[in-house]
Amino acid sequence: MQVWTRILAGVTFLLSAAGLLLSLGGGVGVWIVKGPVTARATRVFERIEAALDIADQGLGHVATSLARATDRLDNAREEQRKLSQEPRRREAARRFLARTVQQRVAPEIGDAHEQLHVVAEAAVVVNSVLEDLGNFPILSVTGLDLDRLAEINGRLVDVGPAAWELSRLFGESQPGSDAADVQLSQVERSVHAMRGLVAQYESQVTQVRQRTEELKARTLPWITPAAIVVSSLCFWIALSQLSLLFHARSWWRAGASSRP
Repeated sequence: MQVWTRILAGVTFLLSAAGLLLSLGGGVGVWIVKGPVTARATRVFERIEAALDIADQGLGHVATSLARATDRLDNAREEQRKLSQEPRRREAARRFLARTVQQRVAPEIGDAHEQLHVVAEAAVVVNSVLEDLGNFPILSVTGLDLDRLAEINGRLVDVGPAAWELSRLFGESQPGSDAADVQLSQVERSVHAMRGLVAQYESQVTQVRQRTEELKARTLPWITPAAIVVSSLCFWIALSQLSLLFHARSWWRAGASSRP
């Protein structure tokens, strides 16, 4: 009986000693890793915010370019109306309309297309980082709609050649058809539709920013309290293991004193 008591005491002593060391290591280690974890989390959110800033700025440039294109198309429409009323200045007016579209409308569409590529790259970064965070269910946040961005880009790709075709039609020396008017209406409708899509996407970027801020607010401030809870739990376990060590020691002595 005494042998079994001492064996039990020895096993308990070893296990409790191992538990004591592990719990103490955990209690201290959580504060060692707290700094790097906080710094990494901060960098992650800064990366998302920087990409969202780029997306916001890019969409702002796209919206501005499309607004300028709309104004210049309106001017072209007004000039075309005057052209129909003053046949004598038709040739000069048509050349003016062609230059307006070629030099002031088409480049704005091209600039919007280039800026949209910047927005797309930023959106990919945002979604990639949010997807990594989403591996933890409590940190899951919906990112940006890349399909909608591809739709806007596709429309811009179509409008660019349409604007150049409008320039060619305006520059034709022989009037007589309504092709230019039809083409102008088509370009106007397309630009108007794209402005609506860009405005919707700007709203989506704002929503993603708000969700990211909420995620940041419920993540970074809780790192220190979580470290306190984990370390307190580890130290409480360490105290229990220490108590178990003393019990194992008393069992060992009790087994030794009961030997004949």
